[in-house]
Amino acid sequence: MMDNLRTAANSLVLKIVFVIIILSFVLTGVGSYLIGGSSNHVAKVNGTAISQVQLQQAFQQEKQVLQERLGDQFAEIASSEQGMQMLRRQALERLIGVTLLNQYSNQLGLTASDNQVKQDIYNMPIFQTDGHFDSEKYRTILSQHNVNADDLAQEIRQNLINRQLSKMYITDEFVLPEEVKSYAQLLLQQREVKTATLSLANYQSKQTVTDKELQDYYNAHQNSFISPEQVQVSYIKLDAASQRENVAVKDEELKNYYEQNIANFTQPAQKHYSMIQLPTEKEADSVVKSLAGGADFKQLVAEKSTDKFSAANHGALGWMEATSTPSEIIAANLTKKGQISAVIKSASNYIIFRLDDIKPEVVKPFQSVKTEIANTLKNEKAINAFYSLQQTASRAAMDDNESLTAAEKATGIKAVTTGWFSRNNLPEEIRFDKVADTIFNGNLVDKNGPTGINSDVINVDGDRAFVIRVEKYKPQVTQPFDEVKKTVAELVKLNKATKEMEAEGNKLLTALKQGAGEAALAKLGINFGDAKIIERFEQNDVLVEPIFQMPIPKENTPTYFSTKDAKNNLVIIQLIKVTQGQPTDEELKVFSQRYKMILGNVMMESLMLNLRDSAKVDLGRME
Repeated sequence: MMDNLRTAANSLVLKIVFVIIILSFVLTGVGSYLIGGSSNHVAKVNGTAISQVQLQQAFQQEKQVLQERLGDQFAEIASSEQGMQMLRRQALERLIGVTLLNQYSNQLGLTASDNQVKQDIYNMPIFQTDGHFDSEKYRTILSQHNVNADDLAQEIRQNLINRQLSKMYITDEFVLPEEVKSYAQLLLQQREVKTATLSLANYQSKQTVTDKELQDYYNAHQNSFISPEQVQVSYIKLDAASQRENVAVKDEELKNYYEQNIANFTQPAQKHYSMIQLPTEKEADSVVKSLAGGADFKQLVAEKSTDKFSAANHGALGWMEATSTPSEIIAANLTKKGQISAVIKSASNYIIFRLDDIKPEVVKPFQSVKTEIANTLKNEKAINAFYSLQQTASRAAMDDNESLTAAEKATGIKAVTTGWFSRNNLPEEIRFDKVADTIFNGNLVDKNGPTGINSDVINVDGDRAFVIRVEKYKPQVTQPFDEVKKTVAELVKLNKATKEMEAEGNKLLTALKQGAGEAALAKLGINFGDAKIIERFEQNDVLVEPIFQMPIPKENTPTYFSTKDAKNNLVIIQLIKVTQGQPTDEELKVFSQRYKMILGNVMMESLMLNLRDSAKVDLGRME
């Protein structure tokens, strides 16, 4: 079957069926997500460049999505240079993946029409009011999230294409009913369990410690009781976003950009084709004669065409640009509306094409893209101003190393002075690994304290930079035993309690497996609670995963397992019975779709791995 799928994926019929030309997105301007915006590329994928501008846009989107998902927890990642670099690499990998999929889709002739993209957007609840698409809400949400409409359209278009790719590999015949039933039974499985808990707090409350134990623990773990070196610093913050407020663009600049990039605002000419596919040349010749005699094209499609996909749409293949029109259609050399081709040989079939309609090339008027161009130029100017400000700050800070006064005057930005902090708790605004390294591992402090010099500009995250000097310094010291004695006592008690609890838990588990559990439970003063039915998808229960990993009981003999709960108590689990799920016919339909989706995702992941393995990817420099 897989050989058949691979053959189909490379056949002309599949190419023709799915060739629907990518038009410019109807709601807004020309798609720019994969249009190179700079010769300074960060990667080339089989010769297709990914620019710094594209990466920066994708990186900002990754940040915004992650921030919305994590909320306040995002600050910890954002303050880490390593975290931001990881996010930037993730954005680049996503761009590489999008490029590879686009290239592969083009090879197969797959695409998605503007109407499909538009309908997908119209159907998104986030853009609807009272169940209907709200254009004002759409524009507001995109503006709030700093998402370009063309980028959104490209993302949706790619998702539509991905669905087509999945359908190519996953069909109804691929998924057997028994597989779906087994999958559904497994997911709907229920497990009857009882639990008994050994409380860590109870064990901890019983512990006693001696001064020798405390002193021994302190001596062995002195590195855990170090008061780290601390500093107070002054810094000047340079912010790329603030520079955008100070830049403006003239109409002349906008017009020059429009004229120099007119191709980006041009919709090429398009042609709409239909086809009739026949199994033999004789039958195809007969259809050509019928058409020449005035026979109805659509009626012949319904009666004769062996291609069910195009026949379901009266033979229509959709609108196509010259660059994405299959070679067989090009060979038909159709130039006039209504013109019908001769018989075209394709693999094991014979095809007759008709040119249904023609759309001439359309150039978007300057006024319709003026705002888009202004935003592009403002961003470019803001970035240039940001880098210029960095150079100004760097020169001033180096010329006058006695303070940040000269840098303040040169940049017009007031320096901020912090309180005391260590490497592990930098103030939030300067919480970046690169800043921490400059302060604690650079030349701003030495064994005698602050060196009295200013740092050079420290560029972080691509859109922020700092000039820093250390004002005061406290060296690292080991906290005296008397100061941490109480903390040491709690740690020693916790360690002793955990070891005692785990030792008694192991003995209890062994006794239960040997059939002597009643006495062992009584000795510990605990009992199994009432039986509970556990389902696989119960939320906020850390015991679910270990419960469903336990062996199924045999001959009415329970199985046992021990694990820790959220409070580090030791929980003994008794698995009494396993009941297979009994899905209804409606549930089986749902699970069938879900199962096919899972298989489709697996195959898409395999496809991406194969594409990446065979691709030539040259990585450039990520700023």
